[in-house]
Amino acid sequence: MNIEIYLERLKDAARRAGFTYSCYGTVGDTALPVLERIHGNGAPEIYVSAGVHGDEPAGPMAVLDLLRRKALPETANLVVFPLVNPAGLVAGTRENPDGIDLNRDYGLQPRAAETRAQMDWLGDRQFNITLCLHEDYDGQGFYIYAHSGDSDGEEYAAPALKAAGPWTGIDPRTLIDEMPAREGRMYPPLDVLDPGRPDLPEALRLHFHHGSTITVTTETPSGQPIYNRVQAQCAAVEAILKVFLERFRP
Repeated sequence: MNIEIYLERLKDAARRAGFTYSCYGTVGDTALPVLERIHGNGAPEIYVSAGVHGDEPAGPMAVLDLLRRKALPETANLVVFPLVNPAGLVAGTRENPDGIDLNRDYGLQPRAAETRAQMDWLGDRQFNITLCLHEDYDGQGFYIYAHSGDSDGEEYAAPALKAAGPWTGIDPRTLIDEMPAREGRMYPPLDVLDPGRPDLPEALRLHFHHGSTITVTTETPSGQPIYNRVQAQCAAVEAILKVFLERFRP
């Protein structure tokens, strides 16, 4: 994946879809891109990120595909971080060039330049829903972790699994990353929901510190064809946001 070509295509697709393209920092010679489309007060606030791990290309590619098809909601306020770890993508590594796993660096004192720049840009902005697009080298199909203050939060996982399943299948494991799982849903123990964790993942940072009552992490299996993985990510995102918008009340 050529990052210069990707960023040029991303910039063009963002403009055509009505997004503002800007940068919130740089790592080496590579800019950290952020996309924003604002409709004003009262519209739902949606946060999407991808590419936190450099060896997970399906997420950034899915963002590009969603932009090209203008598949992200027209009536929402959207912030999209399409490639959080560009240097990792170039190197093909999970971590950034300093060996830091960015998805364990969203505590109150982040170490990585990428994470600090992202948090500085966000400030105290609040969101209604967070979607974080990931991949898993051990994955045996698509799976999802959905945390929600909504009593019907589990229902955000169901449409995503139904939409993504035809592309990659559903992960059958009952233990994923040493946490319980069932039929493609992860069920982390409650003690991971600690706002003071120094190794806080991105999704929980948004939940605890940016008001996101719904956080969804999607995972595609890295061993499957990239086309299938991208389509599974896109299908899951569209299904989740469709349900969210049907339920959203200002």
